[in-house]
Amino acid sequence: MSRTKTIFVDLQKLRSYGERASSIIRLMMACNDIALANYCLSKFKEEQSPMRKHVQKGALMYFVRLQCGHLNEVMEIIQEIKDDRILYGRVKHCSQTARDSFNKLANCLKDSPQNKIFEEYIGRVRQNTAFHYDRKLVDRALSDRSSRPEARRSKITYGDHISLLRFELADDIIDSIICREIWKIPRSADLRQEADRISDFGSDLCKSLLDFGGEFIFRYIQEHASI
Repeated sequence: MSRTKTIFVDLQKLRSYGERASSIIRLMMACNDIALANYCLSKFKEEQSPMRKHVQKGALMYFVRLQCGHLNEVMEIIQEIKDDRILYGRVKHCSQTARDSFNKLANCLKDSPQNKIFEEYIGRVRQNTAFHYDRKLVDRALSDRSSRPEARRSKITYGDHISLLRFELADDIIDSIICREIWKIPRSADLRQEADRISDFGSDLCKSLLDFGGEFIFRYIQEHASI
């Protein structure tokens, strides 16, 4: 059975730690956002009702894009923790699981071993599709799909409730942008298998953030700012 533990926080105590307080709070924000995105992604992986089936593909892509956006933003905070002698010292007092999770994230920082693949799989999704709608990429994806007989048909759905509204055409275009333009999946490969493999890279980093962030934040607050 799942259990929770709640502690109350003295904001004045926390504020006295200056920039470190900001790093801790922003890490909290990222953990909250990624936890929600991850939960919603898992729900849309489940079987959907016939009335909601047409939303599933777009919803799955949306929450992957959202995770990529939040992961890209949180790397600045991971860098701050690594560069701060006190905060990084606290990381070393965490469990082996939390330390391993932090290291997995740190390995994606600039000039680190996994940074190139992080930028290819995560960074570009954030820049071009998570919070922006890139005209050139849309034009290229439309040109590609419209020129291929097997891909030139799409659809849009309108319902009597806003939850049923879905422009599947836009989902098809975003799918092409992410899979073909950004992730460079060749047509000779199994598209869905490759897309799942790449999205799992991001999902694994999300889990690492929550494994690290949850323990690190709780330990820091309990030691420095609990009531």
